[in-house]
Amino acid sequence: MAGGADEKWLASGGEGRRHFQIVNGERVIDRIVRQLQERGVKDIGIICPEIPGYDVPGTYRVKVSHDEWGHEGLNGQHLWHLADRVLYLYGDTIFSDRAMDVIVGFQRRTFQMFGRFGNGVIKGGGGELFGFSFWPEQAEAWHDALEMAFALKARGVIRRAGSWEAYRVMGGARGARVGLHRHYPAVFTNIDDRLTDDFDNLRQYRKLRALFER
Repeated sequence: MAGGADEKWLASGGEGRRHFQIVNGERVIDRIVRQLQERGVKDIGIICPEIPGYDVPGTYRVKVSHDEWGHEGLNGQHLWHLADRVLYLYGDTIFSDRAMDVIVGFQRRTFQMFGRFGNGVIKGGGGELFGFSFWPEQAEAWHDALEMAFALKARGVIRRAGSWEAYRVMGGARGARVGLHRHYPAVFTNIDDRLTDDFDNLRQYRKLRALFER
């Protein structure tokens, strides 16, 4: 998923797209693709805007759609029925090899969110999401979870709606509990290895790059 507008990044003084920034001599987007390919993943689509830079060998582009609440996790729905397991990864995340082993190697036939539930070295508070996956029989439930989250926000029951809220719905939360930061271990794999994180601004990018290059 690399279709965002990068407002925070640009406002912090960052240039270009976050996905094109260099870590250990490699662009972030190229690193993710390489790590997937090294683990046998062959069907890789990049959800991205119509600008140069995203034509990574061995991948194809997926058009960014702003339909259905504009949620990034619904882009590429037309491909869901062509796949076995569907895996979405956030394109502004730098993954350690260990983290990628865990994510690609996940085989339990359930919906699963991958992220860090607690504080991180780079971004600090609250937690961070790195990706999620589901199988064809869970695709409708994931869509409905997002729909429920956005409906609750529209009614003023919760303050925001997105991947965290939909994850909680998948974990069994309903009503106002969808807006509470709670851990649902059956549908969440915690990855907290100090290295895996995303970055929103130039300061976080420099810190994360330095951590990897050490």
